[in-house]
Amino acid sequence: MKRKLRLPQKSDHPIVDDNLTHLYHLPIVGSFFKKRLTMTLDFLNGRSFNRILEVGFGSGVMLHELSKVAKHVYACDIHPHIHLVKNMTQKENLNIHYCGGSIVDLPFKDNSIDCIISVACIEHIHELQKSIFEMKRVLAHGGTLALGFPVETKITDFLLTAAGTTKAYRKKLREVHPNSHSDILTQVEKQFGPIIKKRLPSYLPESISLYYSCVATKPF
Repeated sequence: MKRKLRLPQKSDHPIVDDNLTHLYHLPIVGSFFKKRLTMTLDFLNGRSFNRILEVGFGSGVMLHELSKVAKHVYACDIHPHIHLVKNMTQKENLNIHYCGGSIVDLPFKDNSIDCIISVACIEHIHELQKSIFEMKRVLAHGGTLALGFPVETKITDFLLTAAGTTKAYRKKLREVHPNSHSDILTQVEKQFGPIIKKRLPSYLPESISLYYSCVATKPF
């Protein structure tokens, strides 16, 4: 069954540091931004968790969906607009536990979370190995890690640099996106073992696809 993502009300949906919030509400571009979320959320279909954590929740666009699959939803990010997202979810009667914190130093105890989900975050982290290790530390044994991140290709580079194609801007792009999809997949497999992965669009080869999602399980 095709998942239909429930978005926050546009009037309440806060703008955070990425300035991408409004794109979710556009008719054409928004379909891609929503699909990259649902592709990762689909790994959780048919499952329920006691404690789920979203790392890098941004504008809170996935929190309503996460509330459907978990008794307790935790949301962690480093941006200074957490209070705006909290106000939004309170209006929508969602009970979310918020905290400020970095993916490389999560403020949670070892083995305390049943599922961690993170979309459009891990590609920005310079300490990739440490961030994967930190999520693994927090996950309970048998816990689920679901990640979404862009595919690094000439097409996605072009889309990301469409507003400025100078060499200086391309260098800045690599500073903002230090991790390629292959870097991320390799590191997750190294620390977790075998993973399941899928691409968007699924019918295209990796060299011209746009987005990846993967899921892994913390070994017992």
